[in-house]
Amino acid sequence: MDNNSLDQKNEIEAPEEDMVNTRTVYSKNQAQKVMSLSIYVGQLLLSYGAEIYRTQDTMTRICEAYDNLYDIDVFGLTNGILLSLEYDHEIITMFKNSTTSSLNLEKIDLINSFSRQFVLNPMNINEAMDRLKEIEEKNEKNPWTQIIFAGIASSFFALLFGADLKDFISTFFVGALSYELVALVSKLELTFFIENFIGAFSSSLLAMVCVQAGLGSNIDHIIIGSIMLFVPGVAITNAVRDVMSGDFISGLVGFTKAIFIALAIAIGVGLVLNYYYQGGLNL
Repeated sequence: MDNNSLDQKNEIEAPEEDMVNTRTVYSKNQAQKVMSLSIYVGQLLLSYGAEIYRTQDTMTRICEAYDNLYDIDVFGLTNGILLSLEYDHEIITMFKNSTTSSLNLEKIDLINSFSRQFVLNPMNINEAMDRLKEIEEKNEKNPWTQIIFAGIASSFFALLFGADLKDFISTFFVGALSYELVALVSKLELTFFIENFIGAFSSSLLAMVCVQAGLGSNIDHIIIGSIMLFVPGVAITNAVRDVMSGDFISGLVGFTKAIFIALAIAIGVGLVLNYYYQGGLNL
């Protein structure tokens, strides 16, 4: 009997269910399923704002949970993942695009917990996929809760910069309304540049209205507090950590995105302030 016949026989004798609680891959098809699971995990992590090195490490560990998968290599960028490994003396490679939706530390933690459990006790791939889909489809917090806490965060940022009580209260409403507006705009799937421009512009415009109407004292304090919701702090932090981990391309991409977000915020605020200091609204 030749080698091909032996391989076919082994695949027939090793149904998909044999991957339950086992650390052995029995066929190329099963190896590809493990890779698909690993890439799915990577896509979710990147979409929720995880660092590149964390994503690559998690994907590698999932594949390393199986004894007969070798030479595992992961190359991740903010918009794509490349995974390659060796199974039965054959190199298998997969590539998937990835998009960043929004920062979600809760889901990143859930995926990390899942990956640790999977590495300790490998489970059926279909079951693992179902658990990941549950995490992906997990409902976000109540929209009203997010809006209220966005306003609270904005208010206390303004307070840090010297806002008085009138500015504190005004910043709460400006921050909450701006956050909700950006959330609605994001459903149109526009670019991150336009979304941040709209957030900064609306925050500045509402701040100007509050000051002109006598609801606020200092437009600068209100604007600074409300635009802090859009400042790319996480993007910059992740970029620095990627560079320190040796992922220079990913770090450069992160820095570039952060620069353009900052530029969008600056343009949005600058347009309103330019109008305000030339006379503003007559209320």
